[in-house]
Amino acid sequence: MTETIKQGDFIQFDFVGRIKVTNIIFDLTVADVAKKEGVFDEKREYKYATAIIGEEMLIKGLDKQLEGKEIGKEYSFEVEPELAFGQRNPKMVQITNLAKFANSRLNPMPGMQVNVDGLLATVKSVSGGRVILDFNHPLAGKALSYWIKVNKKVTDLKEKLKIVTDIFGVEAETTIDGKKVIIKGAELGKLPKEVSDPLKEKIKKFIPELKESEIILENAKEHKHEAEEHAHEAHEHEHGTAETEKKAKQGIVA
Repeated sequence: MTETIKQGDFIQFDFVGRIKVTNIIFDLTVADVAKKEGVFDEKREYKYATAIIGEEMLIKGLDKQLEGKEIGKEYSFEVEPELAFGQRNPKMVQITNLAKFANSRLNPMPGMQVNVDGLLATVKSVSGGRVILDFNHPLAGKALSYWIKVNKKVTDLKEKLKIVTDIFGVEAETTIDGKKVIIKGAELGKLPKEVSDPLKEKIKKFIPELKESEIILENAKEHKHEAEEHAHEAHEHEHGTAETEKKAKQGIVA
């Protein structure tokens, strides 16, 4: 029976994304294609992508076109700006003073992407002490084309948990023990409720199998420290037992 993609499915896929008019690659997961096209970056890890269909993890045009497609097959899609990164908004091109960057010791150059008050912008030009910044997405106003190979539907619960925690930018290890889901990560146990609660809610929403489970967030460092203590205690116990046996053989212990 042919397996197809439906809303709520976790999928693993490879892709090559191009700007339709120029055929220039803007992103991809396949190292061989990157080498062939002359865009290979040795510092980058070329690895499959993952997404949950229908949960706004992909641009709308891809989300809609992937639904109903078969697992294991390759597809080519075209996506217009409205269903990709939107049309360009002229009001999002702004002029600011070069002195604004003095405190950060940043020397803005055309084409550079900079963070301004928490927003990402592209430097369009620098002249006369002024910097023109474009806050539009770099792909705004562009029609895109994609080659996609749907590798598999993700069904393993731990793999699904990894995908959800990645959404929150959390590197974690997970353990499923009956009705308990333990997620361990650096400082994870100290997350404020306004962050930890949405994470737990998303896990239960995206993974119905865990809807009735207790989600426990633990600090990996604390867990590691506890493990070291247990190991030390075990070593002391073994050492003590060996000493007792030694003394018993020497007739010290009755």
